[in-house]
Amino acid sequence: MKTYLKPLSFLYDRIVGIKNSLYDRGVIGTYKPDVKVISIGNLTVGGTGKTPITDFCLKSLVADGKKVAVVSRSYRADASASTRVDVTHPHAARYYGDEPVLLAQANPNVNVFVGDSKWQTAEYATTHPNHQPIDVIVVDDGFQHRKLHRDLNIVILDATEPWSNYSVVPEGRARESWDGLQRADVILFTKCNLADEANLKQVKEHLPSNKEVLYFGYEIVDLNNGVDVVPTGTLNGKKIFLVSAIARPDVFEKMMRAYGEISKKSLHYRDHHQYTNEDAQNIWTEFEKSGCDYLVTTSKDAVKLRRLLPEPSKLWSTNLQVTEFGTKGRLHEIIGQLFS
Repeated sequence: MKTYLKPLSFLYDRIVGIKNSLYDRGVIGTYKPDVKVISIGNLTVGGTGKTPITDFCLKSLVADGKKVAVVSRSYRADASASTRVDVTHPHAARYYGDEPVLLAQANPNVNVFVGDSKWQTAEYATTHPNHQPIDVIVVDDGFQHRKLHRDLNIVILDATEPWSNYSVVPEGRARESWDGLQRADVILFTKCNLADEANLKQVKEHLPSNKEVLYFGYEIVDLNNGVDVVPTGTLNGKKIFLVSAIARPDVFEKMMRAYGEISKKSLHYRDHHQYTNEDAQNIWTEFEKSGCDYLVTTSKDAVKLRRLLPEPSKLWSTNLQVTEFGTKGRLHEIIGQLFS
């Protein structure tokens, strides 16, 4: 924790607090579409494992026969005006953003929309005459986007995040103060199988007493190279070169360490980094120099990086399985209550 940044954190927190107060008192209005809206967001700046939970919720809604759309921001991507993600676009991840493309690929029955403004993108998704009917919008990373009304506020906390990191940025990693959790309808802890029990206990002690809390774990079940799928057991005794552009590469490395020996030369880039041809050539060179058996990345990175490599099939991406701890199906039940 960078205590010398405390004055800046105090100022940032005050600004965010004023904005939230204006929304709470109705001074600033919200846009309410004619469909149900579920927000899935974070308290911190990223790396909580939000995308697997979003995918989990999408599959649950589709299985219940709902017509689902995702609204996301085209973060560090070329698209600015609201548009629907087309996974056949030759540079889809660069144009729409890595996470929206990943969600669209994994959920072909869901329309994914991106744009600069989530509420305007939600309006575009629900009112454009050429769009398919929608029952529910899932807002990716929507907790702080107060302009868009939501019927269910799901907030994700990373069980591996130290309590000290919940100071407001730039001193810590929180986008707003801990009191913001009062707006949540349900709180989800992710990566519980990777967490330090003492730290998780400390964080839980600060939770609002009136909120339902659910617990999830993540496990890498297999790898794919765009053509073949292999079990993680294939990595036993092998040397692994990791490359990623995610907020918490340390957690990714910890998960992979259970399956093989991780190269100290592994490469990590800034979260949501848009890989260039030069990056890809450097990654390929370093991988070959390392003598490793496998080049492994996250599924989010694979949608951007694979096409740039000289031998795309040599890049393996991880497939995560989401596991519910405690009452199985409770999140599905909570979401279903919106439509009862």
